[in-house]
Amino acid sequence: MRLLRDSVLKVAPKGLTELFLSCGCGTQSNENAYKAAFLWYKKKQRGGSGPTEEELKKELVRGNPDDMAILSFQKAFHGRALGALSTTRSKVIAKIDIPAFDWPAAPFPEIKHPYSEFEAENREEENRCLEEVERILKTNKKAIAGVIIEPVLAEGGDQLASPYFYLNV
Repeated sequence: MRLLRDSVLKVAPKGLTELFLSCGCGTQSNENAYKAAFLWYKKKQRGGSGPTEEELKKELVRGNPDDMAILSFQKAFHGRALGALSTTRSKVIAKIDIPAFDWPAAPFPEIKHPYSEFEAENREEENRCLEEVERILKTNKKAIAGVIIEPVLAEGGDQLASPYFYLNV
């Protein structure tokens, strides 16, 4: 495991110093990413410190905090575990009769291909979707602790946009 970790970190983006390799599938990876986003967000809210004793006692009784959310995109597929289902937007049959978190979804650009032939229209569509992401981030009642975007969705197919879109989400 150490050899794999060290090999991956050699080609990782600058500043990335940690790697988590213990997930059996994409759903587990997403679930852990959601938890990491929530933990990071709460730690940031507390000014870098961990939970207080009062918070620890309250959370055992109350359950999950309902003041945070993960933003996902329409038509996305992120898995079938409970958190992942809350961000999956591709098939009703995968979600019917299963409770989910009330988390927001933004539109994903409907790109025309070949991209180079429709560059102006595609950029306009990407900007429309980015504006909606901004609106959700500013107006959502719950704090957005993280955003999930997967262009290659396994069961959900592929949702492709330009590097411009991904870099500006």
